Amino acid sequence: MNHCAILLAIFLTLTTPLVGLGARELRNQSPKELIAQLLLRRSQSASKSGDSRPAPANRPSKPSNNELVAGDTEQEVEELAHYLTCSGPNCEGESFASRWTMPLMKLGDKQYYLGIFFKANWYKAAQYCRFHGMHLAGIEDERENRFLEQHIQEAGLGHEHFWTSGTDQGEEGRFFWMSNGRPVTFTNWNAGEPNNFEYENGEQEHCLELWNRDGKGLKWNDSPCSFETFFICEVA
Repeated sequence: MNHCAILLAIFLTLTTPLVGLGARELRNQSPKELIAQLLLRRSQSASKSGDSRPAPANRPSKPSNNELVAGDTEQEVEELAHYLTCSGPNCEGESFASRWTMPLMKLGDKQYYLGIFFKANWYKAAQYCRFHGMHLAGIEDERENRFLEQHIQEAGLGHEHFWTSGTDQGEEGRFFWMSNGRPVTFTNWNAGEPNNFEYENGEQEHCLELWNRDGKGLKWNDSPCSFETFFICEVA
């Protein structure tokens, strides 16, 4: 079986049970699921036109500009999944890490990374950003908010949730950006938010995410910090 067929089989197997699930239930896809989906999309696009253009900015790329295509081995997919989710002392100095760069988006003097290869709670997302020399992102004006929303939508992920560094864990109702310690001034909340909703287990909503709740674009929502979702890092 060729590698395209392997990836297709992985994709169909992993996504078929997801049909009909709500937004919250779709939050826990594994890194391999996401990578398989991204690789499949690329292989399908290339097979239609023989197109060998570089991948979009949100895809991983090798420093040598040799693109990861459907012909790469399943082992490489496994290695990439391991590298993207690895943490701890055993991850340092991995030879595989040197073959990959973090694909960044630039707006003015700020650069961002979309964490879309796995989902994590707010604390794990913050740890991942810091491990790679970044912070969870803060959003300080409408231009910055619009820029991030545009890139997320262009990546086909406008229906997903994305952590920012916003939180009111220090004092209820007073949100600030953990990335720089500044209070939130510009806001773009969904209607009725933030509402600090309390769940059956007693957990309340203290972390700020982007979420297209009402079909009106990626607006802000306070959410339990334990929820697992995608995230946005910014270069420190």
